[in-house]
Amino acid sequence: MNLTLTISGVCCDLALHPVNVETAARVCMLGDNLYKTNSIEWWRANSNNTCGMRLTADARIEAALDGACIAFDVSRMSASAAMLTQRPFLESPEKSLCLLGYDDEACSRTWTWRNVTDYDMSRFEFFVQRWDAILGVADYLVIDDVCYDGRPADEAVWGESEGFTFRTPLIVPAAAARELAAATRRAA
Repeated sequence: MNLTLTISGVCCDLALHPVNVETAARVCMLGDNLYKTNSIEWWRANSNNTCGMRLTADARIEAALDGACIAFDVSRMSASAAMLTQRPFLESPEKSLCLLGYDDEACSRTWTWRNVTDYDMSRFEFFVQRWDAILGVADYLVIDDVCYDGRPADEAVWGESEGFTFRTPLIVPAAAARELAAATRRAA
């Protein structure tokens, strides 16, 4: 049997980059024009970006087994949320982080697992990143990836893309992100 999980809603592609005082000032001065400079290379440098589906109240989440809809508990996704996985800023001596990217692309993502012998909702494992401390938005969660029964999907396909708008670059204190990461490690 084929198991599919589809999330339709909003995709985001965000990245954090440690910046020194001079670079932070340049980011603030340029604002949205930063994306017109070679600084755009930061956005995806060293796989330092997160591309995933936002878990929002209006996201449509559907699970199916051989095309027939099956039960799915959406609350398990938010329960597995962890501090964002972008860790380079933890080792950086810089006091500020620059946030680049977008978070408003209407699209969908479908994960498919082939040859599933039986379905048990508890076998899903979600890789969900928590961005709320960085963005100041409660429960700002991004679904990065999904596994079922200990294995990644045989296929993960993006679809229905309708374009996006870059966020205004944002400078945030690195200390807050470091404190949150430390609290997450202590709680684990």
